[in-house]
Amino acid sequence: MNITVVRFDPTKDKEPYESTYDVPWFERMTALEAVAYIYENHEPIAFDYSCHGRSCGRCGMTVDGEPKLTCIAPISDGDHTIAPLKGYPVIRDLVVDQSGVQKLTSRLYNRVQTHTLSKDEINTFDMENYEKIFQISWCTRCGRCTSDCPAVAADPEYVGPMSMLATAYRYYDINDQADRVVEALNNGLASCIQCGNCTTVCTSKELDHVTYWKQILAEAKERGLHSDL
Repeated sequence: MNITVVRFDPTKDKEPYESTYDVPWFERMTALEAVAYIYENHEPIAFDYSCHGRSCGRCGMTVDGEPKLTCIAPISDGDHTIAPLKGYPVIRDLVVDQSGVQKLTSRLYNRVQTHTLSKDEINTFDMENYEKIFQISWCTRCGRCTSDCPAVAADPEYVGPMSMLATAYRYYDINDQADRVVEALNNGLASCIQCGNCTTVCTSKELDHVTYWKQILAEAKERGLHSDL
């Protein structure tokens, strides 16, 4: 089969270009295995991966126009194009720079406490909220949802679903004392069109992004925090 890789080295290339490679296909082959074959048998290309099992999120790429975790993305016998994730600066070839969005996401995940919790607060357990926190913990922070989000493309002030998941995680944390509804609005959640594309492209089927967005926005409306909601 023929694999076309979109390549770009910003230190020497003026524009991205395509290189096509012959790759022998085998049953249950993944897109990552195809890229690795090119690297090992044709020429070095830059790509990233670690876990091989949808846990680290480092092998996110665009396969035939769709954002994929290539370690678990099956590839059929035929012609395919593999490119870097959209929406991020390219470091080289298939490796993108997510440092900005990753730093923001890490900061949003931090629990905020303005006072010491009482024993009653510590011992309070909310099963419904716990289940949502457990769901969100499956996020691999690969950035594919933000890469393919139409609201992010339309509104650069919107931090995107990957970072918004961090806000939702703490929204459901009953021991977090920040106002995560205000935080979500300040980070552009009102721009979300609730199309569900973030859930569609996500490999973590435990996640139900739009459910979280709707609940946060419903509370914002109830509190009168946004007139357009």
